[in-house]
Amino acid sequence: MTYENPEEAMTFGELLTLIGDQQRRLTVLETAFSWLPFCLDERASQLLSHSMRLESQNQENDVALQTHYARLAEALEKRTGSSKSEPVIE
Repeated sequence: MTYENPEEAMTFGELLTLIGDQQRRLTVLETAFSWLPFCLDERASQLLSHSMRLESQNQENDVALQTHYARLAEALEKRTGSSKSEPVIE
């Protein structure tokens, strides 16, 4: 199957290959993102965590996506030792 021509049927093997590739790409992004708090100063880390909390409350996102945003915010707060309080904007 070519990715440029979506009308072609995909075999089960091709689908599994595509899923595996997407999982690896997601793993790379998750790993890179997990190191981000160590590269940011405290204020930027707080803003990032707060932004993820806001996304977790965004009613335009489905419940599953809101849950993922909330978990990401918790993970960021855990790594940086920050609380759930709103960041101080100067």
